[in-house]
Amino acid sequence: MHRLPLALQPPNSQVNIRRVRLSDCSSLSENCWPNRSFAIIYDVVQRAEQAAAEGRGLGVVVVGQDGTVRGYGQFLNYPTCGEISDMIVARSYQGLGYGTAIIQTLARAARDMGVQELEIGAAFSNPRAAALYRRLGFEDSHSLMLDLGNGKERVVFLRLNLQGEPQE
Repeated sequence: MHRLPLALQPPNSQVNIRRVRLSDCSSLSENCWPNRSFAIIYDVVQRAEQAAAEGRGLGVVVVGQDGTVRGYGQFLNYPTCGEISDMIVARSYQGLGYGTAIIQTLARAARDMGVQELEIGAAFSNPRAAALYRRLGFEDSHSLMLDLGNGKERVVFLRLNLQGEPQE
C-alpha cells in the first residue's frame, strides 16, 4: 500500500506562503541571497511571475509576521516534466518547516496544472537538501556536473510522480 507522498500533503497552515511579487526582490536579496546581484534576483522573480501569468509555473515566498521574506521557491513546467528550482530558506530559518511547506505548495500547484512528474536538484555539497527531498517522497533519478556559481559540482536530480493514485 502506498500513502500520499509528504510533498503532496497540505502545507503547515502556520507557515505564511504567498505568490512572489517583484516588490519582494529587496527582501530576497537581503535575507536569502545576499551574494546574488539584485538584477539576477529580479530576473528570477520576473520569470516566475511570467510563468504564473501564463499558467506554466509558480513562484512563492514564505513571509514572516514582520513582512520579511524568509524563503523562496519556484516551479516551471517544461514539456518533459516540471522543475522546482531556486529553492532557498534564509539560514536563520532553516529547520523550521519552511522548505517543506514551499515544496508542498509548489508540488500541489504543479499537480493541479496537470504536471505528471516533478524534478528537483540538490548539489552533492548540500546533503541536507537531498535528504529533505527524499523525505518528501522524491526519488533519485540522475546526476550532472553543473556550475551553480562556484565552479562545476555534481548535482543529483530527484523526481516525484504527481499523478499516481495513493492506495490506503
